[in-house]
Amino acid sequence: MSQRPYSEVLQELHRIHRQLSDLRSRLARCPIRITAAENRVVAAEQVVVDVKESIKNTKMTADRKQLQLRESESKIGVIEGKLNAANTNEEFQIFKEQIAAAQMANSVMSDEILEALEKVDQLEVKLTEADKGVLNAKEDLAKIQNEVNQQRGVMETELARVLEILEGVEKDVPPDIRQDYKRVVKARGEEALASVVNNYCTQCNVQLRIQTVSDLKLGRPVFCSSCGALLYLIDTI
Repeated sequence: MSQRPYSEVLQELHRIHRQLSDLRSRLARCPIRITAAENRVVAAEQVVVDVKESIKNTKMTADRKQLQLRESESKIGVIEGKLNAANTNEEFQIFKEQIAAAQMANSVMSDEILEALEKVDQLEVKLTEADKGVLNAKEDLAKIQNEVNQQRGVMETELARVLEILEGVEKDVPPDIRQDYKRVVKARGEEALASVVNNYCTQCNVQLRIQTVSDLKLGRPVFCSSCGALLYLIDTI
């Protein structure tokens, strides 16, 4: 039974390991995509919480100022009664100035109440938008979860298929280097192997010694003295 060329086996193994690395990388991104979408939902919900808190605080401010305004108006009524009962021009003038100052303060307070109520209206609009943001984020999450679940199933099936192919090709690795091959693959994955082009290791771009290239041409196992990758000469598979 004829044995496949050593370099051909390693070249095919390198291609398979790159394919496995790509599949595993894509599988690893699946939960990351879901987590990112979940974080967007949390962020959107936090916006709703923050806007509701702003509405609550603004309403409390408006209510407090309205209470203060009513109390001030009540005090003005009391001072007006004293004004009408004033016995001297001096008392009359004092009460009149007190009323004027209170009315001025009430005018400012009324403006502040109006501004607070307008702010509440604006926040209510913002709350509606924030609620929509939560709905959109949840819809996006559901969509991504569905996509990821479908893609994960396809990729897991493909991963199992490629692993089965890998197992078959690894049987063609010469017995005398099989342990070294397994060791370096376990440690480095797809970077465990590297092709040689124009006498250079394509993994680390270091020029190989003439003896190293000669050993490769003779089909001997060679590891790059710079990066440690198992080397092979490119053949057409």
